[in-house]
Amino acid sequence: MATSRRVGLAVAIAGSAIAGTVLPFTAHAAPAVLYVNNAQNANCSDAGGGTPARPFCTLQAAADVAGPGQTVQISPYARLIGQVTVKRSGEPGKPIVFRGADLTDTQTAFAGTDSWEAGTVPAPHAFVLDGVHDVTVSGLNLGAPQEVVLVKDSSRIVLDHNEVYGGDPVRGGVRAYPSATPTVRLTGTSADVTISRNRILEPSVTGVAIEAGVTGTVVTTNLIAEGTGRGVIATDAPGTVVVSNTVARNCLTDLELAGNSTGAVVENNILYKWPAGHCPGTHPTANTMVVSAGSVRGTKADHNTVLRSIGLPYSWAGTTYATAAEFLAATGQGAHDNDAGPQFNQIMDYEPSGTAGVTDAADPSAPGMLDTDLYGRGPADHPLPNTAPSGFRDRGAVEAQDPLYVDLNVRHSPVQDHPLNASVWAEVRAGWSGTAVLDFGDGTGPVTVPSGVSFPSHDYPAAGTYTATLTGTSANGLVRTDTSTVTVAPVPDLRPQFSWTAGEKSRAGIVVNARNTSPWPLVRRVFDFGDGTAPVVSDGPAPPNQLTHEYGTGGTYTITETVTDDHGRTAATSQSARVAGPQPGTPFTGYFGGPTSHNGLFDKGSWALSYNKSDSTPSANWSFGDPGDLPVVGNWDNSCQCQHGIYRPGTSTFALRHNDGSVSTVRFGDPGDIPVVGAWDGPRTRNDQLAVYRPSNGLLAVRHDDGSVTSLRFGDPGDIPIVGDWDGVKHAQFGLFRPGRNPGDPNLFILRHDDGTVSTAAYGEKGDLPVVGDWLGTGRTTYGIFRPTTHRFALSNAYAGRPDTTYTVYNN
Repeated sequence: MATSRRVGLAVAIAGSAIAGTVLPFTAHAAPAVLYVNNAQNANCSDAGGGTPARPFCTLQAAADVAGPGQTVQISPYARLIGQVTVKRSGEPGKPIVFRGADLTDTQTAFAGTDSWEAGTVPAPHAFVLDGVHDVTVSGLNLGAPQEVVLVKDSSRIVLDHNEVYGGDPVRGGVRAYPSATPTVRLTGTSADVTISRNRILEPSVTGVAIEAGVTGTVVTTNLIAEGTGRGVIATDAPGTVVVSNTVARNCLTDLELAGNSTGAVVENNILYKWPAGHCPGTHPTANTMVVSAGSVRGTKADHNTVLRSIGLPYSWAGTTYATAAEFLAATGQGAHDNDAGPQFNQIMDYEPSGTAGVTDAADPSAPGMLDTDLYGRGPADHPLPNTAPSGFRDRGAVEAQDPLYVDLNVRHSPVQDHPLNASVWAEVRAGWSGTAVLDFGDGTGPVTVPSGVSFPSHDYPAAGTYTATLTGTSANGLVRTDTSTVTVAPVPDLRPQFSWTAGEKSRAGIVVNARNTSPWPLVRRVFDFGDGTAPVVSDGPAPPNQLTHEYGTGGTYTITETVTDDHGRTAATSQSARVAGPQPGTPFTGYFGGPTSHNGLFDKGSWALSYNKSDSTPSANWSFGDPGDLPVVGNWDNSCQCQHGIYRPGTSTFALRHNDGSVSTVRFGDPGDIPVVGAWDGPRTRNDQLAVYRPSNGLLAVRHDDGSVTSLRFGDPGDIPIVGDWDGVKHAQFGLFRPGRNPGDPNLFILRHDDGTVSTAAYGEKGDLPVVGDWLGTGRTTYGIFRPTTHRFALSNAYAGRPDTTYTVYNN
């Protein structure tokens, strides 16, 4: 057929436009790697050619086309159910390689069968190699109900780095085959098979069975453990090498050379059986290592650790021996054997944790020794004294490693005054002789980290992403590292905040409480209380959070706080504060009988009135109102004298008490307004009208009897409204009281007249409160002050050319 295809090609060319042209023949090389992946979304096809984009779905499809030097790469996510029969061979130096992952990888492809249901007959094997040569099976998780790997009449076969379970025909109570079998079985004329670095677990009959006629088998660096059967048995299999294996926790003999298995080498192994109570039924008394009489010739056994269980550790040519010393004395074998009883650590399965006679106690020149252990790691020199002929190789499949260990976790964890702080969780196990340093990844010098778990903290210089590295180094040069990436968020803004409350009732004071949000430490806080006094500056790492300030008089003030942190950032905030003034009582004035005005004090609903304008106790006392209310006095009832009431700033409500004892309420104004009552409608009515003054914008709003509202704007922030008949025109006129800015400065009365002119008069000093009234009964209103610090009224009579009137009143 090949010849006919070539002829056809020649005929086609002869009839074409390029007849007579000789075309070169190009041979396409087979791909070096064939891919197998039947995981979801893998787009696999057994007709796809085994490319990365179109991998094979089954391992058998790849095995049917693979040739010398090709690798069948199996995805770690593949689950390949069924039996693979390898029918094609490689060449010396060019094996066919079936490759999965290493034992240390977290994900490994499965091949074979690991479960079945009643009424089904699963494939007996995972891999069958029959009559082939130069084939390697590596890095797979294998399982089957009979021999998981069956090698028959094959040579130069390598089983390396696999995890193998099987030989047990029962799963979930369902029996698939009549009896159990070895897990790995070599039979027929197989030769030069290497079984290396495999985990062969839970063998129910035998982990590795090497049958009659098989020659040159090397079983090296395997873990064969935790089964109810035997570990390794070679029957009539000359030239078998069993070195550096850990055959442990099996119920029957760990290693047996049966029949005529001559010329064997048994070295550097750890062999020990399950103790009593771990095996089903009666615990057998099988010996740990058995060498038949027919296998003694040319066989060497040495540098093994053979532990005694119920059976004696040694059986050599039919005679048992209880100790290595007895064995040596009788046979000349096992000169360096012991029953050291290795302890294993928790990091790697079956890694000796440092046992004299196990660590650094193997013969590195034994045939079949590999450069790396079961997990692909090289040897390490344990601090215990070396007992090996040379070097520091350990017995068994796993090399003891320096348990130097580092683990690092860094996260941004801002704390007060340290917004760029990172918290660190660092664990260091110093191992045999290790030290550790931590580099925070920001250019600062590394710091030494002690053994154990520690929690150092670190301030990064700026926001950003950093990679911290914890490095442990042992005296023999072993290096372990762990890194942690931390993102440090930008530093939040500096946010000054404060609240204020009224101070002592006897003073026009307030108390400010700072509630600043400052990521960095504060180094300066400045409070400007808005009354012209010098700002209060607090320097240092912890400025006081509370300050008290006394104003000369009540009013509305703008308080400004400016803060600076230790990184030079500055921010400010302001608030308006309404200061009610000194609170021995709030002065009030009104006509309470007779032709002149009378003064009194209001304090939290308690009223005290003085008729005498001389030092005396109050002439009358009564109660009306609550704390926080402001007093109002006016003529509500068209009578000959005033009535009293209150204004509640929080609800903008006037409560007016009448002569008959009834109370009427009127809502007018906004929260924070100041009540201003007067005869705004003039002499056409005998009663007074309500008004409010808004300090924030200087707005006066008057509510007239007909329900209308008129308004004007007059004054500056901090002014206090006053109302009186400055011109004797029998209706209210508006004015302002402007407190002195600094101690000793005079107050200013600003009086607005009907013709639009404004007159001013200085009277009193900072800290006084205004009062206005007709002290002499002249029909004209003049001004005065109440000084809270002395409880004294001072009433100006200058307009009448008479001396001022002064006297003291106490609200008691």
